[in-house]
Order: sequence, then C-alpha cells, then structure tokens
Amino acid sequence: MERQTVLIVDDSKLNRMMLMEILGEQYRYIEAQNGREAVRLMEKKLTVDLMLLDINMPEMNGFQVLEQMNRFRWIDEIPVIMISTDETNQAIQQAYAMGVTDYIRRPFDTFIVRHRVENTLKLYANQKRLMYLVSDQIREKEENSNLMVGILSHVVEFRNHEGGDHIRNIRSITELLLRQLVKKTKDYYLSEEDIALIKTASALHDIGKITIPEEILNKPGKLTSEEFAVMKTHAAAGAVILEQMTFGQEKPLFRYALEICRWHHERWDGHGYPDGLRGERIPIAAQVVALADVYNALTSERCYKKAFDHDTAIAMILGGECGAFNPLLLECLADVSPRLRITSHVPLDGDPYRLEVNRLSDELLARADLPRNDRVQRILESLQERIDFFASCSGGIQFEFDALSGLADITNWDEPPQYRHTVKNAAHPECFYRLSQKDFHRLQEAMAATTKETPEFSVSLLLPCGTEHHWCDLRVRTLWSDRQPEHYVGAVGQLVDPQLSVKKPLLLSAADVNTEDGTQALAAEMRRLRMVFDVVRLVDPTTNSVLELDEQGVLHPNGSHCAAFWDNDRSCANCISSRAFAQKTTLNKLEFTNTDMYFVISKYLCLNGMPCVLEMLSKLSEGRWIDANGTRLLLDHSRAENMELFMDPLTNTYDRRYFESYHSHLEGMEHVAIIDVDSFKQVNDAYGHQTGDTVLRDIAAAIHSCIRSTDTLIRYGGDEFLLLFPKMDEHIFVRKQNEIREAVRRIVIPEYPELHLSVSIGGVSGVHPLAEAIRQADYLMYENKEKYYTEGEHVTPPPKMEENIKIRDK
Repeated sequence: MERQTVLIVDDSKLNRMMLMEILGEQYRYIEAQNGREAVRLMEKKLTVDLMLLDINMPEMNGFQVLEQMNRFRWIDEIPVIMISTDETNQAIQQAYAMGVTDYIRRPFDTFIVRHRVENTLKLYANQKRLMYLVSDQIREKEENSNLMVGILSHVVEFRNHEGGDHIRNIRSITELLLRQLVKKTKDYYLSEEDIALIKTASALHDIGKITIPEEILNKPGKLTSEEFAVMKTHAAAGAVILEQMTFGQEKPLFRYALEICRWHHERWDGHGYPDGLRGERIPIAAQVVALADVYNALTSERCYKKAFDHDTAIAMILGGECGAFNPLLLECLADVSPRLRITSHVPLDGDPYRLEVNRLSDELLARADLPRNDRVQRILESLQERIDFFASCSGGIQFEFDALSGLADITNWDEPPQYRHTVKNAAHPECFYRLSQKDFHRLQEAMAATTKETPEFSVSLLLPCGTEHHWCDLRVRTLWSDRQPEHYVGAVGQLVDPQLSVKKPLLLSAADVNTEDGTQALAAEMRRLRMVFDVVRLVDPTTNSVLELDEQGVLHPNGSHCAAFWDNDRSCANCISSRAFAQKTTLNKLEFTNTDMYFVISKYLCLNGMPCVLEMLSKLSEGRWIDANGTRLLLDHSRAENMELFMDPLTNTYDRRYFESYHSHLEGMEHVAIIDVDSFKQVNDAYGHQTGDTVLRDIAAAIHSCIRSTDTLIRYGGDEFLLLFPKMDEHIFVRKQNEIREAVRRIVIPEYPELHLSVSIGGVSGVHPLAEAIRQADYLMYENKEKYYTEGEHVTPPPKMEENIKIRDK
C-alpha cells in the first residue's frame, strides 16, 4: 500500500524532526521551513494527504498560509492540523474559523499527536472514497444513458449503411461548435447542462430515416426528384415519432431532440425543409446540429460519393456551396477548424474526456482569482519576442509536434506572415507531400528510437524545391514528461535548405546599403537593434577590427580588436563572423566570455563597396542556458522564485534535489568535475560543526569566484560538489580546476588561522551520459585524493582534541 504524504510546515528543524520521530516511518514526509515555501509546494500540485502547520514563522505565518489555502480552495482538499504553543481562545477560534481540522498544543504529547493524525487521515480517506464512489456511480449512469441513445441511433445507422462513427462525430462536432458559440456571444443563454443535453439529443437527428424505404435510403446513385421528396420527409417523420411518446415530453432533453429532428435541415435563408424557417426562427440546437451534419457528411464516405478532405469541406461550407448558415456559426466553424482535423478522424472513445479537460482548463485560465506573477509574464513575453526574432533570422521551417493530438504546428519563416503558420495532422502522411513515403517512415522510426537521455537526432532529406531537388538538414528534439516517461509527448525541430539560406535576402542587402539612403537605413536599423540586443557592432573579420560608420557613410576602424570582447587577444577559434563573411550569409551560435554567455547573430553586409559583418549579441544572463547536445535549454528562467526551493541554504548552490529533478536537462555537458573537501570529518570533529559549516560556505564561495554564471555548481553530498561546464576549451577546464584549488588554499578562517584547507578534484571531458561522466570524475577525484595524501600535502592536521577544546573554550 502506498504511504500517505504528510507536509510539515515549521521553521524549527528540531520540531520537524520530533514530529517525524513521533509519527514513525509509515508516512512519507515533505518539509517546509516557512509558510511561503509551503505555498510554493502546493502551487506545484504536490499530492499531500495532511498538513501539520505551525503559526509563528518568518516570511509567512500559519494564518497567512490558511488565507492562501482558502483563496485557492486547497483547504477543501488538504486537511490541516495546527500545531502551536499559543493556547489563547482567539488563536484557536481563528484557526477553526479558517478551516483547520484540529489544533494541537505544544509541547507535544506523543499519544495525542499520533492518534489525531491517524484519525484525520482515516476520516479524509473515507471521504475521498465516498466521493470517488458517487462520481463513479454518476459516470456509470451517464454512460448507460449515452449507451441507450447510442444503441437507438445505431439502429438507424444500420439501416442507412453509414459508418458507426457518424453519430459519435456529430456529437463531438456539435459540442465543439456550442462551446465556441458560448465564447463568442451570450445571446443564446446556453448553460453547461444545455450543451450536454443538445450533444445527447444530436444523436437522434436522423431517427426519422427508419420510415424511409431502404432502396431510397441506400441508393448508390443520384436520387430522382420523387425519391428526394420522399427522403425529405424523414425530418418531419422523426418529430412525429417523438411526439407520439406518452412520457418525458416535459423534459428539456425531449424539447431539444424534437427541435433537432424536425429542423436540422432548415437553412438560414429559408430554403431548407420541412417548414422553410428563416434566420433565428430556427432553434439554435437545430442550427448547430445542421452545420455539424453537413461537415460530417462531406468528410465521410457514402454509398453515393467519396469523402472530401478537411480543407475542401471547410471551404465548401464557408463558400455557401452547402446552403446558408448562421454567419456567427460559420465563424465558430472556422475557429474550431484545427480541432476538427482531429475530431473527424480520431474516435471519441479513444479519449472520451479530452473535450471536458480542455473546457475545464479554459475555464480555469479565465478565472480572475488565479494567482498572477507579472515578473514571470514579462520575462516570458520578452523571451518569446527574442526567440521569434532569432527564429526569423535563422529562416527555414520550424515545427512543434504534440503527440497527444497528433498535430504539427509548422512555421515557414521564408513565407510572408499571412502564409507563415499552418497546422498539419501527422496521422495523414499526405499532408506532408514534400516528404516521400520512405522518408516519412524513416522520420517516424528515428523519433521512436529517441529516449529521454538521447532526445535529439539529425537527418538529411532530398526534398523538391521548385523544379529542383535540394538536400535539406532536419534537426529534431523529442520532448518528455516525468508523468509519461515511456514515450515522448511531443517534438520540436527545424528544416533548413543550405542552398536557399545562402541565397535568401539579408536584413539589408548590398543594393540597400550602397546608396546614401541605404547608409542611413543601416544606421537607423542598428539603433533599433540596440533596443533588442546588448551589443550591436560592425566588424571586419579579415583584420579583426571593430568598425564605425561616420556621417558620410564611410566605415573606419575604431582601433578596437573584435576578439577583445571575448577576453581574447587573438582571432577567435571557429569565428562565426569569419564564416558569415566568407559565405556571404547569416549564421548564429552561442559564445562565451570568462563570465557570461551570449547568443550571437552575424550577418554579411556590403556598404558602399566595403564588405563587413553586422554582429548582434544578446547576453543570456537571467536564466541558466545550457548548450546540451547543441540545443539551448532555459532551465531556470520561467520558474522564477520557485528555484529557491532547489537552493542549498548553507552554500547558496543548487542542492541534490535540483540535480535529480533536472537530470535529463543537464545531459550533454561538455565537462564534469567532482570536488571533495579534504579531511572534512577531522575539521568537524576537532573544530565543531559550526566551523564545518563555515568551511563549506567559504569553499562554495571560492568555487563560485572561479566559474562563469552559465556554469552549474551543485552540492552533491555533505562535503562534495558537482560542477558542470556546458562549453569550454579543454585546456581552460584544466586551468579552472587549478584556479579552484588555489582559491580554496587562500581561504582563512579568522577564528582558526592555523587551519589550512584544500580540495581534491576529478574532472572529465566529453564523456556521456552524465551518470558515466560523474562516475569517472568521482574515480579520478579519489585517485587524486589518495595521491595528495601520499605526497603529504593534505590539509593541516588539527590540534589534538584536548588542545582544540582549550582553543574553542578560549
């Protein structure tokens, strides 16, 4: 049986340990040292069966936590036992008024604490079981009702020789249109109950067809005018069948079913049947089902016709080829068109609750009382703006694939904005007409072969480009979720035609800047770019010079070396601007200084006959960008304040939980080092744990002083640190290790100046996966530690215990 989870919120570590000792090992524990940390944990949707909450805590006290739990209705899901030394009636009454289940006073009574926790957990567990039982019964009753309606409608479909999916599709499309209609207008006053009833009643729209002779109903060719007149009687016949019922006519479901049966062939302009109703005289339920029925008829195969594809069907309906419909409903149809790509081909019983999940999520997102974080929103908007800009500069075709829906959202940056974005259904290879059947299956197999640890791959594809065929580079990264570790949940990728990327127009072409107006345009463009990028400059890669543009539009070297920005006194290795200059194209990459990481875009230009390169540099400093397997991943940026939960409070480094949570994101690190404090146990034993804490804090600070903001330092164990470098020359990596050793040797503990510190380091380069790199680095670290002790250069031994006690007493 799975253990229940208890969240203990108390600023005293001793109190938290006492409570865990009292309750024993039968529960799983989560600890929070203040109210704010507890709220952040609940925001992460952690499963908590019980909260033990202190009142007096820093940052956010217990009553403030209860306010948040009431605001977001967490108090309905998580029982709370308040624990405090405050015995005043006012505090106890306030706690109960705010929804706590029980109140326990300190000092703890072991018997009372244990039994009150057990009783509370049993009570809430029984309540949840009852709730699930009632929910199951309601769902079963609804499924039985739907089953009976389905059986009845299937009888009609059986005579009509139509596919079994017809009724399911009508219900699904009807619900999609109704929900979109409710979003657009409140004129029809449709509640959730109304939507559910109309959806159910839509299954009976063609019940009158049981009165139509089978030779007419299933005739493979075109009906004669006499036969069509007979066929049209099914609408009124269905209404008569319902009207002859002797029960249930007062129910809303009956009213909707009657409206749909009789009037689902009426048209907005009055040219429908059987009564020739016009405009809003047609009940809205019948209008919606009529539109759903037409779309499904067009996209389904019949005995008298082939099926039309989705795009053709939508175009025919919107173009008026299938009769006149409510203009507002036609807008709704256009809005839900991407969703219909799935609905028209995926059986509803494959995922019966997806529409309800979508509805609930939309409803939640629209609620005004949801927590807002303006800082995170601003960061994400700024990031999206930069990403879009970078993507448009890179060109090519980019896509995002969602495995659940089967849809691929495709952006072709080489197309005009109005034609740039399309949505394709990956279940239909014909949508990807440029790919051969063989390449399509090759791509599917490559994606299926990825894992969470190795999510990336690249392939070359021979694709049509006008009258020619070009070799194109496709790069794909699959996306994974901890909740579904056995299969990827989506993918992102980019398709680039190297031949076109050289030919495509640049930001400013040679023709643009070889005039006076062009020179002014370049100056204006650079001013605009400086609002987006941290550094914008013109360089001459052949002389490594930074250039200036004077008022006459002439370029002059300003005396600066372009590589100086990168803390380099000579030409950069693998200089991207040199490559862009030589190829007369646009390129981008990540580049590092000793302290920061930059995203660099280099564009070739020719100004008044003088070739140069426009460099645009964006400093990536707000979050932790990692070039893992060549892919930029922003780990911390969007998480904002929640990352504090992964910080070790003593050393101000990431803790082990951070490593375990984001292990997959850290794969692909180029250099990995394990750092262990020498003789740390002796320091603790001789000088005390407080001094040991000071040693760890100072060593962490010393390591931080030697690394870049883009490198990752994790407190991996008690006195052991894990250091990850995403990108760095190997000789610099070796130099960094020596710098760290020297920085640690320079540490002085003021109270104990005779104490000299040192660390042992093991480092590896280019070893993958990360677990193997850590194992090898750890082995090298212990080898170096053994060598260090053998050579007798280890940490200064502490004084004998009795001498040390005198020192500490003094």
